[in-house]
This record gives sequence, C-alpha cells and structure tokens, in this order.
Amino acid sequence: MRRSAHSVGAVAAAFLLLQPPAVAAQGAADDDARQPRPALMAPRAASALLLDAVKAGERWVVAGQRGNILLSDDASAWQQVPVPVDATLTRLHFLDGQRGWAVGYDGTLLGTVDGGREWTLLQFDPQWARPYYDLHFFDADNGLLAGANGALLATTDGGRTWTANESETFEDQQNLYRLVALGDGSLLIAGERGFLARSKDRGASWQRLRSPYTGSFFGALATGDKGVLIFGLRGNAFHSADVDLAEALDAEALQALRDAELDPDAASGGASPVSEVAGWRALDSAQVESLFDATVTADGRVVLVGMNGHVMQADLDSGRLTRLPVAPDNNMNAVVAAGDELIVVGTAGAQRIALP
Repeated sequence: MRRSAHSVGAVAAAFLLLQPPAVAAQGAADDDARQPRPALMAPRAASALLLDAVKAGERWVVAGQRGNILLSDDASAWQQVPVPVDATLTRLHFLDGQRGWAVGYDGTLLGTVDGGREWTLLQFDPQWARPYYDLHFFDADNGLLAGANGALLATTDGGRTWTANESETFEDQQNLYRLVALGDGSLLIAGERGFLARSKDRGASWQRLRSPYTGSFFGALATGDKGVLIFGLRGNAFHSADVDLAEALDAEALQALRDAELDPDAASGGASPVSEVAGWRALDSAQVESLFDATVTADGRVVLVGMNGHVMQADLDSGRLTRLPVAPDNNMNAVVAAGDELIVVGTAGAQRIALP
C-alpha cells in the first residue's frame, strides 16, 4: 500500500468530524461559559452525530455531539437521558451492565453506576479545551485516560482524581486516539502520526513501537492472545499476530522519525508512508476511505467501518480488506456486532445494518 498522509487538521476533522473548541478568553465575563451546562433534551438526538456505541449488559448505550447519551433495549428505539454537561462525548467504557464512564471534549469525564440512566460529572476542564479520546478501567477504581497532545492519566479512585503520566514515551505529544487491552492483559495505544506504544504493567511504564505507517491510527482491535489489528487514515490497516514480535522504537530510530517529519519531500507525499516493519503485516485493499472502528461478529468475522459508508471485512490470514455491500453511505464512527446485524453510529445517528 502506498497512501499519503493528511495534515493534522484534516485528521482531526475526519476522525471526530468536529474541531476542538477554542479556549475562552480570560476575564470575568467568561466565568459562566466555563461552567458545565446540561445537555439539551432533543427529540432527534438519536439521528444527530454520534461517536461511540457499547453494549452494557442487555442495554445499548450511545454517545456523541452536545453531550447526547441515549439508551435502548433493542438498538431500534432510543431514549435520551439527562447529562450534566453539553460537551461532545467521544468514548464510552463499561465494566459491566451497571458501572461505566464517558469521556469527551473540554476534559470531560462522566460516570454512571446504574447502566447509564444517570450520569455524574467527575471531571470538566474547559480551560484545557481539548478532548479525551479513549479510556480503560481495570476495575471500579483503577483506570487510564488517553487524549489530545499525548495526555495520559491514571486514577486509583474511580475517576475522581487523576495523575498525569510523565513518561518520555509521550513527549512528542501526538494525539492518543485508541487505548485497548490485548488478550494477554497488556495495553496498546495507537494514535496520531503512526504512534504506537505498549505497556505490560497496567500503564505504569510504556515502550514505544516502530510503526509500519506514518499516518494516524484511529482504531485498534485485539485479536487472539497477543494479536492486534490497527487501522486509520486512508484505509490503512495492519495486523500483528503477536505484538511480542513487534520491534521497539529505539532512540536512533525515533530521531530518524522526527527528522523525516521535517523533511519537505516526505511532507509533500514524495516518500511512502507505509514501510515493512517486523511484527506487522499490511492488509491489502483498493479502498482509501479512513477507518474508525472494528468489531468481531458472532460468526467470527472481523468487520471495520469508516468514511462514506465503507464497511470492510478483514481476512487476517490472507491479509486483505474487502468491502461489504451495505446500503448506508454516511460516515460511521463506531460499530458493535449484534447477531447477524451491526449497530453503527455516525453522522446519521444510530443505525442497524444487516450483514450480507
């Protein structure tokens, strides 16, 4: 595959379909604007922009623009619930059918202990004015937040207080788009400008990995005991059957990567953004639409969704991505398998799609 990378601004627009809000000017007149405002209850919230969907027990939960969170028992009829902040929400994470969290713009973190019916505002920082993109909790107390500009934080009290990770791994301040737990319990972060890092100690320390792609990764899906599928800008996707075999990014290679980012030939697309890297296999595809999320169906198929209605099936054995013939042509930001259907959310809100 030889596909050029977009600018950081284009990446942000493609991934969240929104630009981060500007930081409010200083002064007493802005004090009210910095206070959290409840999300408006809107009759068409289920068809507005949504960014994530999860299954919490027997209930479906979706979240997105303007603080909208909606619940459903059948993924067809949706009910909006009150939310104490109207910031756009980017990701949901549930430990079980009751306890969960939601993150988003303006440093927003929400928590629920009743399956999403009621939400408590745990953190809100509009002065930071940037988003968290993902989160992972190991249990009810211990978890991690990943976000813009290399922000990685840890909590030991369920999200009430957070400590920033000061590791040099994140000093280049790439946006951290996806944080996933692999089958062996280790963690992988995928993000902007080909950023990849792994932790084997629940996020206490991180090792940066050499990336097969210099463009952005928007999603990652654990496969098997130690495998992971990573994907993102312009439909680029790569699979590692065993991340232990992925090559670490040493100081010399890191400096070469930084130098390449300043190379005008590379910036203009003269250099290939895809390279052969130990431990990773590129998935061949004729499509160049960005991919945002993936799931595994009941019959074991790996399915990815992205821009302009693209639903792709990944054959990890042959190393190919094949487009599935589905009707919707809107952007899809997240997907969850439900029997012989997909529950997707995106620019057209929440939809059910029958698998071919």
